[in-house]
Amino acid sequence: MGYIPIFIALLAVVLLYSIYTYNLIKPRKARLTKTIDNMATNSTNRKQVILSYDQATPGSGLADVATLLKKTSTNRFQSYRKEEELISAVNEGINVIKDKETQEKLSKMNADQVDMMKSLKSVSADYNSFIAKPPASIVASVFGFRQF
Repeated sequence: MGYIPIFIALLAVVLLYSIYTYNLIKPRKARLTKTIDNMATNSTNRKQVILSYDQATPGSGLADVATLLKKTSTNRFQSYRKEEELISAVNEGINVIKDKETQEKLSKMNADQVDMMKSLKSVSADYNSFIAKPPASIVASVFGFRQF
């Protein structure tokens, strides 16, 4: 009879710790998702500018980039390597086109994408390191959080 209150108290401590840890993981995951969403929005806008410019001026310096973008199945973040390749391809295309307004717009979008990539690396490192720690990793696995 004396062990039941101890068992209930330990169970309550585990439950409270789980809730506390879950509430620490969830905002980190939300920040990660928000950064990816911002990158997707910027990528979509950049893609629209490139495709509309390529359609308006066929055979322009952005034709290769437009072809590369048409092959891409999604505007969401897929990998750091693919995103860096796309950024460098856009930068190369920017140098070739003659329309200054489009150059400036694409340069700004590319710079924003680079900044968001840095932010994504930082946010994902924070999220991954937090859910990799032993007590939090158990709670993360129970609630379905996986490393990015």
